Amino acid sequence: MVGTSRPTTTPSSTTPSSIGALSPAGVTALSALLAVEHGAVYGTSAAGGALAPLGAPAGDARTLAFAAYAAHRQLRDQLTGLLLAAGAQPPAALPAYTLPVSPTTVPAALSLLAQLDDRTAAAAYDAVATVGGPTRELVVDALTQAAVRAQRARLTAGKNPASAVQAFPGGS
Repeated sequence: MVGTSRPTTTPSSTTPSSIGALSPAGVTALSALLAVEHGAVYGTSAAGGALAPLGAPAGDARTLAFAAYAAHRQLRDQLTGLLLAAGAQPPAALPAYTLPVSPTTVPAALSLLAQLDDRTAAAAYDAVATVGGPTRELVVDALTQAAVRAQRARLTAGKNPASAVQAFPGGS
């Protein structure tokens, strides 16, 4: 994707050697989060690809798509490493995903980005209670960053700030 990226924070640097043992519930929750991240990587790349030919009016949306793509790839890779280090089999990415919105316009691409980050926030929220220590920090950081990215996408799409926030991850 073409575009300039703004500095972003990255999820805490949890390495496989720093996690310790994961409970079965932790493995299940991190696996679910990883499955969501596989879809988010696919979806953010689709959004960025659709925005590429739309020119200058899509510049801010392309920047958001690029940042989201990079963040989701990083989280996907971290979760894969954590699950492998715990002796678990990480879920594989599917060859393709059904997107909730076809990103053919700037508003549609921004809606897709927000929905993908809402899904990440919801899956991270579900995982928080099942993990501890550095892994919990990673999951909380992922939840926070996904919520902020979703908010930015909605605001960039012109949503009213009062209605652009999801009250709870995954809430409607």
